[in-house]
Amino acid sequence: MRELQVPNFFEDRGNLYSQSRDGKSIYGEQVINRGGKYYRVFSPLRSKLSSSMRLGLKPDIRKEDHLLYLGAGAGTTASHLADSLSKGSIFAVEFAPVPFIKLTSLSGIKDNIFPILSDAQKPEMYGLFVDRVDIVYQDVSQPNQIEIFAKNLGHFGAKRGILMLKTFSLRSDFSIDKEIKRIKENFSVQQIKDISRFHRGHYAITVSN
Repeated sequence: MRELQVPNFFEDRGNLYSQSRDGKSIYGEQVINRGGKYYRVFSPLRSKLSSSMRLGLKPDIRKEDHLLYLGAGAGTTASHLADSLSKGSIFAVEFAPVPFIKLTSLSGIKDNIFPILSDAQKPEMYGLFVDRVDIVYQDVSQPNQIEIFAKNLGHFGAKRGILMLKTFSLRSDFSIDKEIKRIKENFSVQQIKDISRFHRGHYAITVSN
């Protein structure tokens, strides 16, 4: 196992893993035991974060971070981030009730995940449940996805962000070049990766303030 830049994330023979303290499979993924330590397979087909790292993205994630996850869904990626943030927390915002039920169940296994049923466009509503935010991770398919991202970073004073930018079926006037230009007008862009190989029409973008 070769440890990566992201805490508790490892690579072995082309596969990504997160080291798990509890050794439990969350959504049916394989868990392997190496020397008494448990590692959960982190498939690029199941997660945009995994695929972006597979393609060379090096996100600035620290084990003590308090991470705001916008569009957490049922918690697949959040569960691996919970492994990484061994001394931190994840405030997982999800709007749809069905995946939120699964997200709530996940928080019973990963005690550093705090589910919030709310609209990512309204940080003033769920800010009451968040103590601090060091980094914002967003995977929200909305026409105003960049505005949502910028609003949350500004509201919570976060210094770092990871945006999974969807590039199709959002607006008739959508242009990836124009969207990236807009992002660069608001943030210092660190990395941009086209992850369409695994997730059609998506880019992974890391920024700092």
